[in-house]
Amino acid sequence: MRDVGRVVITALRPGPRPYAVAAALRALVAAGVIAVVGAVVGDLAVVGIAYLAAACSVAFVIGGTYRNRSIALCAQGVGAAGGILVGATLDSGPTTMIAVAAIGGLVSGLVGGIGPNAPAFGMMLSIGIAFGQFGGSDLTPWRQAVWYGVGTFVVAAATVSPWIFRRGAIERAAAADVLDSAADLCAAVGTGTERAARARLTTASATARLARMPAQVQQVSFAVSAIHADAARATGPRVPPGAVDALRAAARQTCAGMPIAVDTSWDVQTAAQRALVRALRGELDPTDPHGRLQGALRTLRTPTSWLNATRLAACLGVATAITAAAHEPAHSFWLPLTVAVIVRPEYGSVVVRTINRVAGSVVGALVAAGVLALWPSGVPVAAAAAVSLGFAVLTAPKLYALSVIGVTSSALLAVSIGHGDAVLPVIRVIDTLAGAAVAVVVGYLLWPGARRLPQPARLTAACAAAQGYLEQAVLPRVRREQWTRRRDDAYLLAHQAKDACLAALAEPPPVPAVARRVLPTAVELEETTDAITALAVSADVGEDVTARATAIGRRLDTIRRAAHAADRA
Repeated sequence: MRDVGRVVITALRPGPRPYAVAAALRALVAAGVIAVVGAVVGDLAVVGIAYLAAACSVAFVIGGTYRNRSIALCAQGVGAAGGILVGATLDSGPTTMIAVAAIGGLVSGLVGGIGPNAPAFGMMLSIGIAFGQFGGSDLTPWRQAVWYGVGTFVVAAATVSPWIFRRGAIERAAAADVLDSAADLCAAVGTGTERAARARLTTASATARLARMPAQVQQVSFAVSAIHADAARATGPRVPPGAVDALRAAARQTCAGMPIAVDTSWDVQTAAQRALVRALRGELDPTDPHGRLQGALRTLRTPTSWLNATRLAACLGVATAITAAAHEPAHSFWLPLTVAVIVRPEYGSVVVRTINRVAGSVVGALVAAGVLALWPSGVPVAAAAAVSLGFAVLTAPKLYALSVIGVTSSALLAVSIGHGDAVLPVIRVIDTLAGAAVAVVVGYLLWPGARRLPQPARLTAACAAAQGYLEQAVLPRVRREQWTRRRDDAYLLAHQAKDACLAALAEPPPVPAVARRVLPTAVELEETTDAITALAVSADVGEDVTARATAIGRRLDTIRRAAHAADRA
């Protein structure tokens, strides 16, 4: 019981990020525009669909670059509209509905793993199918899809419009944070605080990679990682203060949108430091194409992708079967919606999201019930839905449960704008509890391996990527194949493995105990990846790296054995 309480408390603990005040105000503006459009059209039913779109869309406009937000909004809009058309058009027999939901879940799960914005399409495809099947709208499927698109467009116009005035600002800030973190790591070399500084650089680089980090900044990051690896071997001297000052200046210049032009006349003592000088001067190494499409296809072929997709398909099939058998199916799209939101590995632990989803849905339903008790329908309900939408955006950076309160109350109030239904919030709470039960029982308790360490934290793929990186690093530069992709994959998978281990600490037992054992190995893998980078830098200047490569290979073998032992635990 104590473990259950710990998991609940950890899951509901707000994060350190600030409230999204500006984004919340823009969401209120979007809600106001939707209300005005509804008044002009004179059809509150279409306002309800547009508000539903706004409630679903706001989850994808918090954080990230404006470019990524725009892509995510488009992806979720296309997914939802397509799902609505499929769900509302196909045969309404229970067998067909269950099959459609399961197939949609399979496609949703597979698509979700191919890119950073793909989960938006995948999740909303499943939700759209559920809404088309059970939403009970009087509008034709095409009108539902169109008005969902209108709601998405209004949210996009309100929340992405600052891009016009702040073009590139987020990307520049992310790149500057990498350079500042690199300066921190250089300053920490030889002081015993390198590991914490290295962790900050890793996090900053992962964030900047999503913002399309400039090649020059990326190569600075790799050079500093090599410097850190040299220091860890006790062969690298402290970095000259001039290097730290140059990195700080480069960060300021990058943040201001200026080209990097810094003093690099300090005394260079190692190959890694020479690589840093070249990167700061803009003397970049040649790169090869990343092959994004090939990478997506590789992801689709992995057993992990198919297991995740099959789990989502099974959960949605069961949820749809329960919904089809319900006494009031027109009220019950919330049940498969709950399952579609919870059972997504891209968004974290099933258990943690279940706790947040249930807590937020119950409170949100109570808020909606209170509003509907005073105003069954009409303009006051639309205003309350708008305020709820703003609250969802405001609290999204702090805690998922708080955001769910706003999304739930906004969605419930939105479908009551045209015609009141005082019993609706109670049904939504029941649907949420039923959906959470399906997610936990089918997607966690009964699913093979769900109570083991999450797949990304098992280090298998990360070790394979690091091995491929090492095999190319020992070759002359002209003989390396797909060097950029191999290097990026090695760093990305090592970082994801460590993050997955940290996230697994919040899971119910016995997962946290395994995660605590694997976490040092995941950190060791990150440091080994740095060592491979340092080896490659030394090989590029003609140094004999045979002995170092052998030692790194032994480190990878040790990490691989530890990972396999954890997999069997």
